[in-house]
Amino acid sequence: MEDDGPMADIVLLALAAAVFPTLIACVAILLSLPAPRRLLVAFYGGGVLVSVSAGIVVLNAFDNGHAVVGNSPSNPNPGTSIVMGLLALLLGWLMASDRGRVLRNRRRRSHPRRKAENDGPSWAERHLDQANVAVAFAIGAAINLPGPFYILALGEISSGAYSRPAQFGLILLFNAIMFVLIEVPLVGYLLSPEKTAQRVAELAAWLNGNALRVMGALVALVGASLVAQGIVATR
Repeated sequence: MEDDGPMADIVLLALAAAVFPTLIACVAILLSLPAPRRLLVAFYGGGVLVSVSAGIVVLNAFDNGHAVVGNSPSNPNPGTSIVMGLLALLLGWLMASDRGRVLRNRRRRSHPRRKAENDGPSWAERHLDQANVAVAFAIGAAINLPGPFYILALGEISSGAYSRPAQFGLILLFNAIMFVLIEVPLVGYLLSPEKTAQRVAELAAWLNGNALRVMGALVALVGASLVAQGIVATR
C-alpha cells in the first residue's frame, strides 16, 4: 500500500490549484453569454486536454530524470522534504497572514504600474466577452498550462513508487479536483441556470478577496505534511 502522506499532499495541492480566481471569473462571464452550456463545455474541454497532456509530458521528464528535488522512489531525502516543507510553511504564512498582507501591500505600493495592471481584468476575461466555442476552447487551454501547484504534485507522483497506470490515475484525480470550479457550475447550470449564475458571481467576488488566504492555508498544510514526512524518514 502506498504511503498516505504523498497522496494527501497531492490532494491538498490540487485544492490549492483549484482556488483560481481567473478561472471562476471566466466561468461567470461564460454564464452571462448566450448558449453558455456549449461555451462552458468547450472551455472545460480545452483546459482539461492541455492540462492532462502537459501533466503527462512533465511527469515523463521527471521520471526520466530519476529524481525530483533530491528524492527518488528508492531513496527519499528527508532533509529535502524538511527544507521544502519549511519553505512551504513560510510561503503559506506570507499568503494567509495579516503580516504577509502588509508586506504584499508594501510591495504593491512600490510598484504602482504593476498594481494597476493586476487590478484590471485578465487577458482571458477580456477575450471571453464575445466568445464563441472555438475561442472558449482556446482560452480554456491557454490559462490551464501547469502552474506551480501542479508541478509540485507531479513531483510527488514521480517520487512515489507508483505504476504507470497509477500515475495516470493520479493525474486525472488531480485535474478532477483542480477543475471543480468549472465542473460544479456546469452541473449546476443543467439543473438550475439562474441560481448557478448568481452563485458563481458571488463566489467570484469572494475569491477575488480571499483566494490568497485559502491557498496559503492549503500550502501551509502541505508544508506541515512534508516536514512531518521528513522527520519520520530520519528515524
